[in-house]
Amino acid sequence: MLLLFLLGGVACYVVIKRFDNSIHIKKAHEDPRYREFIGQFKKPGIGMFVVIKDIAQEEFGQIIHKNNSAMIGDTWHDETAAKDFGIPFIDAKILHE
Repeated sequence: MLLLFLLGGVACYVVIKRFDNSIHIKKAHEDPRYREFIGQFKKPGIGMFVVIKDIAQEEFGQIIHKNNSAMIGDTWHDETAAKDFGIPFIDAKILHE
């Protein structure tokens, strides 16, 4: 399981529950790989998507790309972030109809 906590777009905490039920917290905003995304962890920035992609691969062996992922949302922020990251966007209204 993976949870993200974003603070004003400048901080990104990732809570990972591993298969052995241990909990690990990563401070992505302190990782030099994400320095360029400070301030972009909040949508419409793509910083959180980059972090999710990396952690999915490193922790769970899963590769995220446009053929196996989509962003479901209800704002232009959601849609812009998905498109800028290169994954499809699905309007949440469609799912509720």
